[in-house]
Amino acid sequence: MSVIYNKIKQLRKGHHISQQELASYLKIERTSLSKIENMHYNPSIRIISKIANFFDLPIGDIFFNHVVSFNDTKEIVSQNRENTTDKDGYANAKHNI
Repeated sequence: MSVIYNKIKQLRKGHHISQQELASYLKIERTSLSKIENMHYNPSIRIISKIANFFDLPIGDIFFNHVVSFNDTKEIVSQNRENTTDKDGYANAKHNI
């Protein structure tokens, strides 16, 4: 399962842009773009940023995980906070300052 859902294909078709045209702009193979569009592959942050720039849209308007609800996210964040605090309630530091 892909972690990131995207609407690249819908945006591309709505702007009458071919896969090859967008792939050329991104400097990737057309087949790689196809895999990204069909959510068989998650793009790098560099590619995500370039796609957002191409369509002049915020990243969140193009990429998101439609499976994870807001409440699920709050629960995950809450669990992570519990796992990263010590017995006195202080966050465990990974690096010395």
